[in-house]
Amino acid sequence: MKRLMIRPAIWLGMALAMFTYTASAAMVQKFDLGGLVGNADKVFRGTVLSKEPGVVSAGGGELATVVYTLRVDDAIKGDFGQGKAASLVTLQMVGDLKSEPGNGQFERLASFNINPDLDVGGDYVLFTTAPSSVGLSTTVGLNQGLFRVFANAQGREMTANGLDNSGLFQGAVEYAELVSAIKAEIK
Repeated sequence: MKRLMIRPAIWLGMALAMFTYTASAAMVQKFDLGGLVGNADKVFRGTVLSKEPGVVSAGGGELATVVYTLRVDDAIKGDFGQGKAASLVTLQMVGDLKSEPGNGQFERLASFNINPDLDVGGDYVLFTTAPSSVGLSTTVGLNQGLFRVFANAQGREMTANGLDNSGLFQGAVEYAELVSAIKAEIK
């Protein structure tokens, strides 16, 4: 009798897991490069200088945020202002931080990991949305619009997004190739 009760529970658990996976995969629209560029307010290569906790008031409540300050190393699309202000971008994303024990450094809470997590000192190409009325923005298509810049075994600058460039390129591509493809999409 007990064995008969376990089987339906296993099937139910498997069905729920399948629906959960399908729902999460369907929640973010998949973009091609033209979609990333077209939906981005700014596209730039930047280095993360800081990552701090923040808060915004919205809908009568408060939302925890992560505030990133990035140095703009290569402005590809968008208005970055003039002078010294043009060299820095601040992004405020929904999320939460916790302090790493013993070192005082902040880390994203895994339980509220809706937006990409950028590492201080990290080198990225970002496709960012325009800030909302409360100042929130993110990368277009979440991890789709966030490309890590790294050196391959031959020392060439390569880029790959959180989906390993799926639907865009065949794996990681050279930084110069990515920039050229982005500029071809800007109209």
